[in-house]
Amino acid sequence: MSEPEKQNNENPLDIDGSSFNSEMYLECLMKCASLRQVMDKEAEVITQSQSLQSEMQTLVYENYNKFISATETVRKMRSDFQIMQEEMNKLSENINKITTFSSNISESLKDSGNNVNRLCSTRQLLDKLQFLFLLPTQLNKAIQEGRYTDAVHDYTHAQKVLQKYGDQPSFQSIQTECSDIIYGLKKSLRERLLSPETTASELAESVGLLRQLQESDSSLKDIFLSCAESRLEQHLNLLASMVDTSDILEWVEKCNGLILADLGIVISCYHDIFQDSERIGIPEFADKVMTQVFDLFEAVIRRPENVGTEILIRGLDKFFRKFQALSEIICSDGASNKALFVVTQCIKHKATMQHQIIQVQFKENLMKVRQSLASKGTENADLKDILNALQVYLMQKIQASLLDLMAFLQNNLSFGLKPWCANAVADGCWIVVSETLINISDMIKKLSVIQTSNNIPFELLLILAKLCLEMQENGVTILQNHLTKLLEEAAPGLSVEKKDANTVMVNLSTAAQSALDSEVVFIGQTAAQMLRVSVLARDWLRAPEPRGPRAVCRRVVETLASADSAASQLFPTSFKPSSDSSRRTIWSRAPSSFSPINRLFSERIEVFSPAGADRAALSNGALKVALKALVECVRLRTFSRHGLQQLQVDVHFLQQRLSCMGNDERLLNALLEDALSSAQLRCVDPQLMEPSIVDIICERG
Repeated sequence: MSEPEKQNNENPLDIDGSSFNSEMYLECLMKCASLRQVMDKEAEVITQSQSLQSEMQTLVYENYNKFISATETVRKMRSDFQIMQEEMNKLSENINKITTFSSNISESLKDSGNNVNRLCSTRQLLDKLQFLFLLPTQLNKAIQEGRYTDAVHDYTHAQKVLQKYGDQPSFQSIQTECSDIIYGLKKSLRERLLSPETTASELAESVGLLRQLQESDSSLKDIFLSCAESRLEQHLNLLASMVDTSDILEWVEKCNGLILADLGIVISCYHDIFQDSERIGIPEFADKVMTQVFDLFEAVIRRPENVGTEILIRGLDKFFRKFQALSEIICSDGASNKALFVVTQCIKHKATMQHQIIQVQFKENLMKVRQSLASKGTENADLKDILNALQVYLMQKIQASLLDLMAFLQNNLSFGLKPWCANAVADGCWIVVSETLINISDMIKKLSVIQTSNNIPFELLLILAKLCLEMQENGVTILQNHLTKLLEEAAPGLSVEKKDANTVMVNLSTAAQSALDSEVVFIGQTAAQMLRVSVLARDWLRAPEPRGPRAVCRRVVETLASADSAASQLFPTSFKPSSDSSRRTIWSRAPSSFSPINRLFSERIEVFSPAGADRAALSNGALKVALKALVECVRLRTFSRHGLQQLQVDVHFLQQRLSCMGNDERLLNALLEDALSSAQLRCVDPQLMEPSIVDIICERG
């Protein structure tokens, strides 16, 4: 009890405490309270006293009632115990009487019981004798009705008796007849084993019966496996004939119901019959059969009709579940590993089909683009839109294929959440990405070969080159991130190693460079052919006085301008335009400046150097090829004064028009200067016109 509670109990003024002093309480109340408070306290005390008296009366009545009820209960129990005692006494007397009667009956029936036991023994002996005498008939009847199991059971049941009493004349004939019947039964069972129409269960039954008939286990094992192999070979032939005529679901249902079911029965029965703990021969036998089944299954999934993901996965799941059950029966690591290999090969085959389909569809789309460019031309075609459409199409196809392969990781599949399956899917997805881009790169390289590039528009070469560069810079990274996201969603917690994209990057870069080089050479050679024909076919010694630039110069400018316009839509511009004064400086030089000595110390120009991925580099590359051809052709001709002046007008026109396209001024001036100086050296009367006159002629022309 706490200290405050103790103080309250010892307080004489506490009316509820044990130490309450009424006189002190009344005296304190008279001193401290008013008359009204004293009267209220009196009324409160009276009310509480009446309430307590009422509660006490109630408790007294309740306790009294309980006491009366308990008294009645005790009185009733006492009377019930007396009745029960009387009944127990009667029961004891009855049991004693029953015991006495039972003893009397047993004593009187003792002799009769011995006679009954003797008669039962005689009856059992007669039944056994009857069974033995009827055994040959029963065996023949069971064999004729095909109940080989009943026949063997009856014979083995009577064999001990025949062996024990077979030397007696009455049993000797029965034993001889039964032996002949069993010999014929063994012969029938062996013929049944060799029959091609025997099912696996019948095969197991026949071997089990022969084993009960004391046949050698070693020979039965060989016969059992040989006959089972022959039976399974028929199923394999049937499945092989169905490869080209049925879909994968139908083939798997047939395979599971025929060969795999029979194989499971054969192996289970082999273990049950021979109790072979070492299981010698079974793994090799099962592996041989399953290898042939796997080969047929791979042939089925390679059929074009079975490329659909849903039907392929359903068939593969049923096939894998059956093989998992068989692997547990066989207890062979080879069978289990082969089943995993089949799933991974199926995923790899699906990935291969996906990237092949993408490649075919991309080729078809590319053919449409090629036809569109050939019909519209560069002026009406928006190359940037065509490039974006091609890139979006390619990315969507690859991403759709990656999502399609994620179906192999569904939770309801028997192999869906296995780590090895997730790794196989990751490898298959990377095959789709890498092989698609590498094959497209190889296709672009083939299109870019000089001998075949003349058959396609040069705009297409520019589009393909830009496509490769875009995929190299951004596309591969986007696809890698997309693949990682898909794998995290389909197989949470799986860590997949990021694939090395260097090979893909190198192929894309090489393809882009090949396409750019081919476009530059194509445009350059087209312009060069025009200039070559115009120079070699003209008689420059009889050339008239120049009246303007020749038409071929305009066509060359149009060809180079068309290529430059196409390149400007796809590639950045990095050149800086030069002033008009710099363009005219070379035409005011003295003829002595074109001497061979000066040419020796001029900068060497690489005509067929790799093209850069910008507008100026592409334009300069085509320009070098065209103007270098002009220089070489000029060196093969002899010019008169008017012929030299005509070439001067042509060169000046080319210099004016080509410099407006943003070509390298030094390169352009060097090549045109080389052409004019070569003509001057090959001229019989090397007199150039004044630059002002050349300007007037070009403007008038």
